[in-house]
Amino acid sequence: MRKRVAKSGMTVQAVSGNHAVFFGFDLSEEARPGCLGFAVHRTDHTENEQYWLAGFKTFKSVVPLPDPNTIYSARDHPMQTFYWGDYTAKPAHDYTYRVVPRYGDPKNLVDRTGVDASVDVSTSDPAQGTHGVYFNRGVAASQAYARRFGLAPDELPADKRKDALAWLSRGLAEAIVGFIGQASSSDFALRAAVYEFTQPDVLRAFDNAHWQGADVKVVYHARDDSEGDRNRSAIARAELDHEMLIKRTNANIAHNKFIVLCTKDGAGELTPVSVWTGSTNFSEGGIYGHSNVGHAVRDADVAREYLAFWSELATDPKLDALRDWSSTNSPFDPHAAVPNGVRTVFSPRHGLAPLAWYADQFGAPAKSAFITLAFGMTSALENALRAHGEDALHYVMLDKPDNHQDDWAVTPKVLVAVGAAGGPSALSRWAEEQLTGFNSFVPYLHTKVLLSDPLSATPTVVSGSANYSPNSTNVNDENMLVITGAPEVADVYFTEFARIFNHFYARYWAARLLTAGSDADSRAFLDETDAWQTPYFTGGGPKRLQRILYSTQVEGNAPA
Repeated sequence: MRKRVAKSGMTVQAVSGNHAVFFGFDLSEEARPGCLGFAVHRTDHTENEQYWLAGFKTFKSVVPLPDPNTIYSARDHPMQTFYWGDYTAKPAHDYTYRVVPRYGDPKNLVDRTGVDASVDVSTSDPAQGTHGVYFNRGVAASQAYARRFGLAPDELPADKRKDALAWLSRGLAEAIVGFIGQASSSDFALRAAVYEFTQPDVLRAFDNAHWQGADVKVVYHARDDSEGDRNRSAIARAELDHEMLIKRTNANIAHNKFIVLCTKDGAGELTPVSVWTGSTNFSEGGIYGHSNVGHAVRDADVAREYLAFWSELATDPKLDALRDWSSTNSPFDPHAAVPNGVRTVFSPRHGLAPLAWYADQFGAPAKSAFITLAFGMTSALENALRAHGEDALHYVMLDKPDNHQDDWAVTPKVLVAVGAAGGPSALSRWAEEQLTGFNSFVPYLHTKVLLSDPLSATPTVVSGSANYSPNSTNVNDENMLVITGAPEVADVYFTEFARIFNHFYARYWAARLLTAGSDADSRAFLDETDAWQTPYFTGGGPKRLQRILYSTQVEGNAPA
């Protein structure tokens, strides 16, 4: 949902997803002098609650030694930014946000009569509609986790570990098990293709569906490698009926993570109903560790395409045979116009046409593009940035630094965040953060998300199992969704991207400042004058560009 309100010199633009509401703020020239930041008041009409929201930064003259375990009301320590997100929202809730600029001095803040704005928004419900998008928390290394749990999940008592996993899942695990659980009788069938197949709750859900009479078949990565060994061990521990299982041994990496739900008639005929896909492996690390997304598409035509792909995978084809099938049954012309709707892209295939199209969509949007890259930027994406990096805002989120990181750091319209943890080594007033320990190879980021002009009226969202690389295009078993012209889907992906990007961006730059010998802590206090506004209104730097994008260039707003 998108809504903009402009009143008495104050502009508030809201974009709401499932668990997040992102805001762009703006002030008229008359309202800017003396403004020390914004206080945000939230009324939750669904749960009948209201309060001022809070943050970590304080005015040094008021709170010189902030407690790492305390957050401070924005009424007293306002937010000094023109774009901000509330990442504590809940799905299917109605909210009113009142944004109030604060003036005066840090020890005596006041409002200016009439200079404020309120916006009413509703968050979406992933259990309803064609698309159900479920992001896990993806930020185990966070102040919120440190305050709640302190230790890594495996270091906690059993009951606290369970609570920690539920917090990290944020509904993703429940959604996977719930999708599988729809197959509750012999009237249903499940067809799954999986890479990591080790999470006990997921294996148990497939087993339950099988014993309730559903026709369950799972194609799993079964090569003689470490992943195949882990899958075989988990299958043995779960005592799964081998009638359910189909070994995929001829793939380089059987990297899919999808499930097709079908109905089944008395003659054994399958009718596809919906599909679960995304980047989430069915493993502890996939669900609870690094950042991941699961995406349910409740569309019979899309499910039918996935079922056809699954039927081919179930024959355990060799590389060239599957390339032939994908290129014929999932053709991709990078020069053809993409109509609004949902398009599937299956791999491996001949050539790199989808990769070229992804690079073009990322490199040359009208206003902004966003991408998550677990394994770094390929040459196609780097070339797209070099060609178009000054044309629009480009956001890149990486698990580890790119080998041209310094090049992007000096390009104003390219913003790069890298997986990082915070704590006393970089910011002395932060509680120590730590990862779950579930993911040794890709600890922070595993999503494969591309958003091209997501805030326009005709956004493009790409999401699935494939990393944006040659191997993911023409060697590995992969699947992707290309969704165009669906702002309600783009809003969920955009708000979650913003949440994770800003989380990592702050920690990554704090660590860089520390390495460079700068005092990262000096930036952890609020500015006690209105000089904090300067980069948002002068020059061609990223803060000014982002203020304009988020406050005035969002399209498709609902009536205020």
